[in-house]
Amino acid sequence: MSPGAFPHPFARLKKRTLAYTRPRRRRGKKRATHAERVHHEVVIFDRNPVEFPVASIVPHDARDHSLALVGGLRRWLAARWSWLRPRMVPVVASVVGTSLVIASANYLTHAHGAPIHGHVSCSISQR
Repeated sequence: MSPGAFPHPFARLKKRTLAYTRPRRRRGKKRATHAERVHHEVVIFDRNPVEFPVASIVPHDARDHSLALVGGLRRWLAARWSWLRPRMVPVVASVVGTSLVIASANYLTHAHGAPIHGHVSCSISQR
């Protein structure tokens, strides 16, 4: 039996993808539109909390430019270290494991010990 063989109790409700289709508006009583809130405060133009713009200092001197680059590098390293620090044990374990796998592959590619010299014979018997 396939899933299409079962009865569909909600077949009248059409499935639609919410991200791509607009809902149909039902005809009926019209709702009263909400009036905009009234601000009784002294400052009415500041409705939402807004962040101030961030000021940035641009270096013009070569020494200041190099200091800005070193400071940017230090911030970048601090961000990477803050990501790496709680993950240090798995990273160290993976580095040790990777180096051991590479060392074992190198070990297995070369012959070790005395070479084995023997006489190999094969006899085929016919009956």
